[in-house]
Amino acid sequence: MHADLEYHEEVGAEAAVAFKERIHELFSALPRDVRDRLEHSHLMRVTAEAAARKDLDESEDDEAMSGAVEGSTDLIPTDIEPEEPTEEEKEIDEIKMKGSELKKLFRRIAAISHPDKVAASGASKGEVEKMEKIFKRARAAFDRENWFILYTLAVELGMDLDEESERHIHWIQQDIKNTLRIIQGLADRTYWHWFMAETEESKNGALRHYFLQIYNFEYPGL
Repeated sequence: MHADLEYHEEVGAEAAVAFKERIHELFSALPRDVRDRLEHSHLMRVTAEAAARKDLDESEDDEAMSGAVEGSTDLIPTDIEPEEPTEEEKEIDEIKMKGSELKKLFRRIAAISHPDKVAASGASKGEVEKMEKIFKRARAAFDRENWFILYTLAVELGMDLDEESERHIHWIQQDIKNTLRIIQGLADRTYWHWFMAETEESKNGALRHYFLQIYNFEYPGL
Protein backbone atom coordinates (compact mmCIF):
# COMPACT_ATOMS: atom_id res chain seq x y z
CA MET A 1 0.00 0.00 0.00
CA HIS A 2 2.81 2.40 0.86
CA ALA A 3 4.59 1.52 -2.37
CA ASP A 4 1.34 2.24 -4.20
CA LEU A 5 1.09 5.63 -2.52
CA GLU A 6 4.69 6.49 -3.40
CA TYR A 7 4.04 5.44 -7.00
CA HIS A 8 0.96 7.64 -7.27
CA GLU A 9 2.77 10.59 -5.72
CA GLU A 10 5.84 10.29 -7.95
CA VAL A 11 3.92 9.68 -11.17
CA GLY A 12 1.31 12.24 -10.13
CA ALA A 13 3.97 14.94 -9.77
CA GLU A 14 5.32 14.13 -13.22
CA ALA A 15 1.81 14.02 -14.69
CA ALA A 16 0.87 17.38 -13.14
CA VAL A 17 3.89 19.11 -14.71
CA ALA A 18 3.31 17.57 -18.14
CA PHE A 19 -0.41 18.36 -18.02
CA LYS A 20 0.25 21.97 -17.03
CA GLU A 21 2.63 22.37 -19.96
CA ARG A 22 0.05 20.94 -22.37
CA ILE A 23 -2.69 23.22 -21.01
CA HIS A 24 -0.36 26.20 -21.41
CA GLU A 25 0.26 25.24 -25.05
CA LEU A 26 -3.45 24.97 -25.77
CA PHE A 27 -4.30 28.18 -23.93
CA SER A 28 -1.53 30.11 -25.73
CA ALA A 29 -2.87 28.90 -29.07
CA LEU A 30 -6.19 30.67 -28.52
CA PRO A 31 -6.79 34.18 -29.89
CA ARG A 32 -5.80 36.93 -27.49
CA ASP A 33 -9.33 38.21 -27.02
CA VAL A 34 -10.56 34.71 -26.13
CA ARG A 35 -7.73 34.25 -23.62
CA ASP A 36 -8.53 37.59 -21.98
CA ARG A 37 -12.21 36.73 -21.75
CA LEU A 38 -11.54 33.32 -20.21
CA GLU A 39 -9.04 34.72 -17.69
CA HIS A 40 -11.47 37.45 -16.67
CA SER A 41 -14.43 35.09 -16.23
CA HIS A 42 -12.26 32.63 -14.30
CA LEU A 43 -11.00 35.37 -11.99
CA MET A 44 -14.54 36.60 -11.36
CA ARG A 45 -15.73 33.09 -10.52
CA VAL A 46 -12.81 32.40 -8.16
CA THR A 47 -13.40 35.74 -6.43
CA ALA A 48 -17.11 35.02 -6.02
CA GLU A 49 -16.43 31.54 -4.63
CA ALA A 50 -13.90 32.93 -2.15
CA ALA A 51 -16.39 35.57 -1.00
CA ALA A 52 -19.09 32.92 -0.58
CA ARG A 53 -16.77 30.76 1.53
CA LYS A 54 -15.86 33.76 3.66
CA ASP A 55 -19.53 34.61 4.25
CA LEU A 56 -20.24 30.99 5.21
CA ASP A 57 -17.31 30.89 7.64
CA GLU A 58 -18.40 34.17 9.26
CA SER A 59 -21.97 32.89 9.55
CA GLU A 60 -20.78 29.69 11.26
CA ASP A 61 -18.60 31.73 13.63
CA ASP A 62 -21.57 33.94 14.54
CA GLU A 63 -23.73 30.88 15.26
CA ALA A 64 -21.01 29.37 17.41
CA MET A 65 -20.61 32.59 19.40
CA SER A 66 -24.36 32.91 19.80
CA GLY A 67 -24.62 29.36 21.07
CA ALA A 68 -21.76 29.92 23.49
CA VAL A 69 -23.39 33.03 24.95
CA GLU A 70 -26.87 31.51 25.20
CA GLY A 71 -25.52 28.35 26.78
CA SER A 72 -23.20 30.03 29.25
CA THR A 73 -23.98 29.91 32.98
CA ASP A 74 -22.30 30.99 36.19
CA LEU A 75 -20.39 28.35 38.11
CA ILE A 76 -22.69 26.92 40.77
CA PRO A 77 -21.52 24.46 43.43
CA THR A 78 -23.20 21.08 42.97
CA ASP A 79 -23.06 17.57 44.31
CA ILE A 80 -23.93 16.05 40.93
CA GLU A 81 -21.43 13.48 39.73
CA PRO A 82 -19.35 14.63 36.73
CA GLU A 83 -20.66 13.36 33.41
CA GLU A 84 -18.81 10.76 31.40
CA PRO A 85 -16.69 12.23 28.58
CA THR A 86 -18.62 12.60 25.34
CA GLU A 87 -17.55 10.78 22.18
CA GLU A 88 -16.24 14.08 20.84
CA GLU A 89 -14.13 14.64 23.96
CA LYS A 90 -12.79 11.08 23.76
CA GLU A 91 -11.89 11.66 20.11
CA ILE A 92 -10.05 14.88 20.99
CA ASP A 93 -8.11 13.07 23.74
CA GLU A 94 -7.20 10.30 21.32
CA ILE A 95 -5.99 12.81 18.73
CA LYS A 96 -3.80 14.47 21.35
CA MET A 97 -2.43 11.10 22.45
CA LYS A 98 -1.69 10.06 18.88
CA GLY A 99 -0.04 13.41 18.17
CA SER A 100 2.20 13.02 21.21
CA GLU A 101 3.28 9.51 20.22
CA LEU A 102 3.79 10.58 16.61
CA LYS A 103 6.13 13.34 17.71
CA LYS A 104 8.15 11.04 19.99
CA LEU A 105 8.44 8.33 17.34
CA PHE A 106 9.42 10.79 14.60
CA ARG A 107 12.13 12.33 16.79
CA ARG A 108 13.57 8.89 17.51
CA ILE A 109 13.61 8.05 13.80
CA ALA A 110 15.12 11.44 12.91
CA ALA A 111 17.87 10.95 15.49
CA ILE A 112 18.98 7.88 13.52
CA SER A 113 18.17 8.80 9.92
CA HIS A 114 18.75 12.57 9.58
CA PRO A 115 21.12 12.97 6.58
CA ASP A 116 23.44 15.44 8.32
CA LYS A 117 23.86 13.18 11.34
CA VAL A 118 24.41 10.08 9.19
CA ALA A 119 26.98 11.87 7.02
CA ALA A 120 28.80 13.19 10.09
CA SER A 121 29.09 9.65 11.42
CA GLY A 122 31.31 8.72 8.49
CA ALA A 123 28.75 6.45 6.82
CA SER A 124 29.13 5.50 3.17
CA LYS A 125 27.40 7.47 0.44
CA GLY A 126 24.98 4.60 -0.12
CA GLU A 127 24.04 4.49 3.56
CA VAL A 128 23.55 8.26 3.64
CA GLU A 129 21.22 8.10 0.63
CA LYS A 130 19.30 5.19 2.17
CA MET A 131 18.81 7.03 5.45
CA GLU A 132 17.83 10.22 3.63
CA LYS A 133 14.99 8.36 1.91
CA ILE A 134 13.85 6.97 5.25
CA PHE A 135 13.99 10.40 6.84
CA LYS A 136 11.93 11.95 4.02
CA ARG A 137 9.34 9.18 4.29
CA ALA A 138 9.21 9.70 8.05
CA ARG A 139 8.80 13.44 7.62
CA ALA A 140 5.93 12.94 5.16
CA ALA A 141 4.29 10.39 7.46
CA PHE A 142 4.58 12.73 10.42
CA ASP A 143 3.07 15.61 8.44
CA ARG A 144 0.15 13.34 7.49
CA GLU A 145 -0.15 12.02 11.04
CA ASN A 146 0.35 8.49 9.73
CA TRP A 147 1.50 6.49 12.74
CA PHE A 148 1.55 3.19 10.85
CA ILE A 149 4.22 4.32 8.37
CA LEU A 150 6.33 5.76 11.19
CA TYR A 151 5.99 2.51 13.11
CA THR A 152 6.98 0.51 10.01
CA LEU A 153 10.05 2.68 9.46
CA ALA A 154 11.03 2.31 13.12
CA VAL A 155 10.84 -1.49 12.75
CA GLU A 156 12.94 -1.24 9.58
CA LEU A 157 15.57 0.67 11.57
CA GLY A 158 15.57 -2.00 14.27
CA MET A 159 14.34 0.32 17.01
CA ASP A 160 13.01 -1.03 20.30
CA LEU A 161 9.27 -0.34 20.39
CA ASP A 162 6.42 -0.88 22.77
CA GLU A 163 4.11 -3.76 22.01
CA GLU A 164 1.16 -2.87 19.81
CA SER A 165 -1.95 -2.09 21.81
CA GLU A 166 -5.60 -1.90 20.84
CA ARG A 167 -5.11 1.84 20.45
CA HIS A 168 -2.30 1.31 17.94
CA ILE A 169 -4.39 -1.15 15.94
CA HIS A 170 -7.14 1.45 15.75
CA TRP A 171 -4.63 4.02 14.46
CA ILE A 172 -3.39 1.55 11.85
CA GLN A 173 -6.94 1.04 10.60
CA GLN A 174 -7.43 4.80 10.39
CA ASP A 175 -4.12 5.30 8.58
CA ILE A 176 -4.93 2.59 6.03
CA LYS A 177 -8.26 4.26 5.25
CA ASN A 178 -6.60 7.67 4.95
CA THR A 179 -3.86 6.31 2.68
CA LEU A 180 -6.38 4.64 0.40
CA ARG A 181 -8.34 7.90 0.29
CA ILE A 182 -5.20 9.82 -0.71
CA ILE A 183 -4.39 7.30 -3.45
CA GLN A 184 -7.94 7.49 -4.79
CA GLY A 185 -7.84 11.28 -4.68
CA LEU A 186 -4.66 11.34 -6.77
CA ALA A 187 -6.07 8.83 -9.26
CA ASP A 188 -9.22 10.96 -9.65
CA ARG A 189 -7.28 14.06 -10.77
CA THR A 190 -7.79 15.20 -14.36
CA TYR A 191 -4.06 15.30 -15.01
CA TRP A 192 -3.77 11.67 -13.86
CA HIS A 193 -6.47 10.53 -16.31
CA TRP A 194 -4.80 12.53 -19.08
CA PHE A 195 -1.33 11.17 -18.32
CA MET A 196 -2.51 7.58 -18.08
CA ALA A 197 -4.81 7.70 -21.11
CA GLU A 198 -3.80 5.16 -23.77
CA THR A 199 -5.52 6.85 -26.71
CA GLU A 200 -5.42 10.37 -28.09
CA GLU A 201 -9.20 10.49 -27.84
CA SER A 202 -9.04 9.82 -24.10
CA LYS A 203 -6.30 12.41 -23.62
CA ASN A 204 -8.37 14.99 -25.49
CA GLY A 205 -11.35 14.07 -23.35
CA ALA A 206 -9.40 14.92 -20.20
CA LEU A 207 -8.24 18.21 -21.69
CA ARG A 208 -11.79 19.05 -22.78
CA HIS A 209 -13.03 18.30 -19.27
CA TYR A 210 -10.42 20.65 -17.79
CA PHE A 211 -11.39 23.61 -19.98
CA LEU A 212 -15.08 23.04 -19.29
CA GLN A 213 -14.51 22.75 -15.56
CA ILE A 214 -12.13 25.68 -15.14
CA TYR A 215 -13.27 28.07 -17.86
CA ASN A 216 -16.70 26.72 -18.89
CA PHE A 217 -15.25 26.73 -22.40
CA GLU A 218 -15.63 24.16 -25.15
CA TYR A 219 -12.12 24.05 -26.60
CA PRO A 220 -12.34 23.71 -30.40
CA GLY A 221 -10.90 20.54 -31.87
CA LEU A 222 -10.75 18.50 -28.69
